[in-house]
Amino acid sequence: MTAEPMDGAAPAAPAAEHARFKVGGGYAWYVLAIATVICGFSLFDRQVMSIVTGSVKADLHLSNTDMGILSGTVFAVFYAIFGIPLGRLADSWNRSKLLAIAVSGWSAAAMLCGVASSFAMFAIARSGVAVGEALANPSAYSLLSDWFPKKQRATVIAIYSAGIAFGVGGSQIIGGAILDAWKAAYPSGVGAFGLHGWQVVFLGIGAPGVLIGLWALTLKEPPRGLSDGTLQPNAKRPFAAAWSELLSVLPLTCQWRLWRLGAKPREVALSLAALAAIVVAAIGMTRFTESLVATKLPTMLQLGPLGLTSHGVEWATIGLGVAVILGWVQSLRQADRPTYALLWGNREMIAMTIASALYMTQTYGLTFWSAQYAIIHFHATPGEVGLWLGLVLGVVGLVGTLIAGPAADFALKFSPRGRIYVSYAVMVAVWPLALLTFASTTFSQFLLTYGFLSFATVIWLPGVTATGQDLMMPRMRGAAAATYNLATSMFGLGLGPFLVGLISDKTGSISQGILSIYWLSPLVWIAMFVLVKGLPRAEATRLERARAAGEPV
Repeated sequence: MTAEPMDGAAPAAPAAEHARFKVGGGYAWYVLAIATVICGFSLFDRQVMSIVTGSVKADLHLSNTDMGILSGTVFAVFYAIFGIPLGRLADSWNRSKLLAIAVSGWSAAAMLCGVASSFAMFAIARSGVAVGEALANPSAYSLLSDWFPKKQRATVIAIYSAGIAFGVGGSQIIGGAILDAWKAAYPSGVGAFGLHGWQVVFLGIGAPGVLIGLWALTLKEPPRGLSDGTLQPNAKRPFAAAWSELLSVLPLTCQWRLWRLGAKPREVALSLAALAAIVVAAIGMTRFTESLVATKLPTMLQLGPLGLTSHGVEWATIGLGVAVILGWVQSLRQADRPTYALLWGNREMIAMTIASALYMTQTYGLTFWSAQYAIIHFHATPGEVGLWLGLVLGVVGLVGTLIAGPAADFALKFSPRGRIYVSYAVMVAVWPLALLTFASTTFSQFLLTYGFLSFATVIWLPGVTATGQDLMMPRMRGAAAATYNLATSMFGLGLGPFLVGLISDKTGSISQGILSIYWLSPLVWIAMFVLVKGLPRAEATRLERARAAGEPV
């Protein structure tokens, strides 16, 4: 078998390709280092919101619910919508160039957050950060899967994920330090050029991203499927395919495309009925959550003759996200049955996706609101909380991710379920750890217990992610990563910060808001049990199921 020409590479037989691109060699580790830095910056730009929330809330006159929407829902929906076509693009075009475009794009959008003067402006800039980051993970996962062999993938993903620890921890430390320094220099809160401290934070963290993007442009692009010995060419029209993928998931264009692909009238009608049901559900959830807080929240967006409260924005965007998921599944079933069969026609992949989504609802709700909880509950400054919480998150996150990958790969030697056993164990542990953490009476006690809780929230990731990659064919791995991002962003990031903000507005307690989302834990455990039970069969029949669905391998 030979591969068609790829960006920067001439056609060659697999043996020649292995000679030019050494799987697991020194250059592969260099690629991993750059990808890890990019991963860190993505979380830096995303998570810095948690330390500046109090300042943004005060200056823009917003509520906790509003901040949950800006930090989570707005980001999540655009991340989810664009993650699908951009994940497909990562499966069909130069992934090194895509990484460069991603980091440069979201860094520019982060700087725009720093000049926002209203809820709407902030939301638009935040959506730009989301689109850029939606491109990064699928590109990086696919790229690293070709540079390293299967036996090292969990370890490699753990190292890549260590960037999360640097990003989350660094965002707290640097963001808090800038806020305190700006407050000390300008007690009124307004300083040079009329800027507030939180605006300086966003402008400062966005600028380095452009340089990192130029660095990423220097990376070599390996043949797709290199590490598996199954070379697959890039698509001939990758951007047209990505655009088509976007149309395939948007409401109404999705139903039109289904009809063009030959779907039966009954299937199109059912899809339209499901879309109508989503609209009704979004309206119902808006009214329900507004009734929980008794009074309307201060943010009111005027969209033509319609006025939407922030609750309306939340459930409209969540409804859009659900419609996108539905549209993608239906279109994928019509246009790419092999990928559909391995992604959505697979009970184990569905169970893994559900478990990840619910678990990340808890994690995002916790990580976003913990800094504000500590500032208010322990009467500390943003700089103090940022420093100590950032150190805990950085050190524990780094140690946890570096331990998790090798531990998952080591466990795989003893059982085909080994990786998942590691993830399952920590998913069970988080609930009691959360109860212990928010029962702390001193800041030092809180930091100690929060460290153990943070360890549990990161150590599960490599085993689950590597398992998802192993269950897919090489050309489908970007789509698998996009599926993971879709689930964890829409239901994790999209609902976690919002629910905590909503319940804290209702109860007046951020800790009650955080602890309330841990009632999702039993559902996580059930989904993981389904995955554990069926995993060996799912892995053993991967190639057989792909062929049966029409994959030419």
